[in-house]
Amino acid sequence: MISEEQSHVVEGESAVRILPLLDGGHSVEEIAAVTGLPFTQVLFAVHRYAALGHLADGSPDLPGPELAYWDYTGADPAGVDRLMAEHPIAVVTLGDADATAVLAALRDNGLRARPSDPAKQLSIAPDAPGSTLVVTDDYLNPALRDLNAAFLRAGRSWLPVKPRGLSLWFGPIFTPGRTGCWECLAQRVESNRQVESYLQRKRGDDPVRTSLAGLPSGARTVAGLLAEELARSVVTGSSELADGRLVTLDTRSFEIATHELVRRPQCPACGDPSITADRDPRVELVSRRVNFRQDGGYRVLTPKETFDRLERHISPFLGAITRLGSLSGDDNGITRSYSAGHNFAVTRDNLAMLKRNLRGQSGGKGRTDIQAKTSAVCEAIERYSGVWRGDEPVVHASFDELADSAIAPNDLMLFSERQFATRLEWNARPDTRLHKVPRPLRPDQPLDWSPLWSLTEQRVRHVPASYAWYGHPDVEDSYVCYSDANGCASGNTVEEAVLQGLCELIERDSVALWWYNRVRRPAVDLDSVRDPYIDLLREFYAAASRSLWVLDITSDLGVPAYVCVSHRTDHPVQDIVLGFGAHLDSRLALIRAITEVNQFLPAIEQRDADGGTIYLEDDPGTLEWWREATVEAEPWLVPDPAATARTLPALDAGDDLKVMVEGCVTRLAAHGLETLVLDQSKPDLDLNVVKVVVPGMRHFWRRLGPGRLYDVPVELGWLDQPTTEDGFNPRSVFF
Repeated sequence: MISEEQSHVVEGESAVRILPLLDGGHSVEEIAAVTGLPFTQVLFAVHRYAALGHLADGSPDLPGPELAYWDYTGADPAGVDRLMAEHPIAVVTLGDADATAVLAALRDNGLRARPSDPAKQLSIAPDAPGSTLVVTDDYLNPALRDLNAAFLRAGRSWLPVKPRGLSLWFGPIFTPGRTGCWECLAQRVESNRQVESYLQRKRGDDPVRTSLAGLPSGARTVAGLLAEELARSVVTGSSELADGRLVTLDTRSFEIATHELVRRPQCPACGDPSITADRDPRVELVSRRVNFRQDGGYRVLTPKETFDRLERHISPFLGAITRLGSLSGDDNGITRSYSAGHNFAVTRDNLAMLKRNLRGQSGGKGRTDIQAKTSAVCEAIERYSGVWRGDEPVVHASFDELADSAIAPNDLMLFSERQFATRLEWNARPDTRLHKVPRPLRPDQPLDWSPLWSLTEQRVRHVPASYAWYGHPDVEDSYVCYSDANGCASGNTVEEAVLQGLCELIERDSVALWWYNRVRRPAVDLDSVRDPYIDLLREFYAAASRSLWVLDITSDLGVPAYVCVSHRTDHPVQDIVLGFGAHLDSRLALIRAITEVNQFLPAIEQRDADGGTIYLEDDPGTLEWWREATVEAEPWLVPDPAATARTLPALDAGDDLKVMVEGCVTRLAAHGLETLVLDQSKPDLDLNVVKVVVPGMRHFWRRLGPGRLYDVPVELGWLDQPTTEDGFNPRSVFF
């Protein structure tokens, strides 16, 4: 016996002789009479076929192919017609969609499908038989919102289908209380359509329709797939393919993919929006044991465990992460780096911001492939979580009204009076994208303020929401500050994330002290590190005609901080790239600096016929640095020849993340610095995200107000006297 999927050898004369009569039309007695075999022998053979799963009892009134299909699915063919009769399907059509192919396919598969008016579905009873299928021209058609609300009230399942476009869609099957709803889906779909959403906001009308292409065969194809899945779900009671999943068919590649709809606990339609709107700003640290410390930071889970948990959030349609791809090109097995696409906030009608967001991506690095991949995914979720959605808790007040709980914008950003005075001319320059100077704050000016928790003082403090969140409307309305990624971090736990954020703040503060003062710093003795990966990287860079060295830029805070420098040695244009790293574990700080340099290589490794660099970057400041900066003209990039190369300090950070964070908070407090934390975690994203804020610490972007930038280099003996504002490095950090 053979089929599409299996083959079986039948042995024994009686088993072979009765086989043609096992057609559903003969009893055991009749088979015995026709074959002349003893009744007991026939009965034994029949029971053996049944025991091996080769028999179905009876012969329903179905065509042979359909009978075989239902038998293959494990369903009882005898009940198929009854189940379909008990489960009628109402087909609603929205917009300029055409339901003809869908209705025909459903009926061809035996389903009782009938057209239905959308208005009738808005008042559908909870106990009405069957289910509803909505054929729509777009998954963001506004009419879907009212239908979704009606089905949630009635507790009824339903599903949409889009039978036109280059990508054909059906599902998810929305089941109240078990899956996300259409509002959950719409939030993700809209976020991933940045251009369409921009145009809709600007024009103030319905979503822009882009699914205009298509052949009649495409509609019939997706209708057939949908009809088969619905028929199977009616008969078997569930749909493994479409329950809570969007199914897409690419009409060019014929690739079928599924995309999980992640239920949003904070959804205003099917969840509880107070989860985010009324979030308690307090951050309670809990003891967490470090189980992984080989790469990327101190973690409670391995990179693979983290990636496996987060992979479901990658989807161009329903994902918080739109894509994940390697930046390493031909995968040399050494310089591993990944990019992850993330949807970002476009502030109102800012076209320049839209263009930057479309190019935006999160980067991931590591000494292993899985670490680089996980790093990119976590950074993308981190950026996504920091976007203002309008449901975050804020206080609308002036600085004066909040008294001592508020922190003024420039106590966070630290611009100088001269920078404020010349801001208009400065901001007009094409190379100042990362270094824009906002307006000074008037103390009586009302703003939205976000509550943060002070780990230092154990109380609530407030910072402008436009500093705390990407894309807050105050950025355009008042423009007294803006948000950036400094101190933003993610982790498997809050403690993990806070430690990462603190390390980043310390790293960038150390870089600012070194960069703008252009101080000479000692090298790190890489030979003494005795790490095969570092040795391999040094050989790789040398073979690519590039240098590689590391400087120790550890500041007064005592947390190891390093900068890795690499320049091209075979060409007048040196394409200098840098990587920074800081961590309580000096070895991890070193690796982070080195692997960050690896991230830049894909943008500068291509050559033209004359050996010049083909840049995969268009930022003016970055290109100016790569094309013009040289180690001869910038000797502060080179190890101090008067200083002995340093070995890595042996610091015991312990294995409890809570203790490490508290140690950092105490260390900062000893220097008069307060540690604040904003929990930006989204309930639907399986990752803790925080923004750590320490007023007074320096960003490595060009912010030249008084404070550590002037004082610490003198206190450490790096300089004899403070650098003047005119004497600071004229070049700004370009990333």
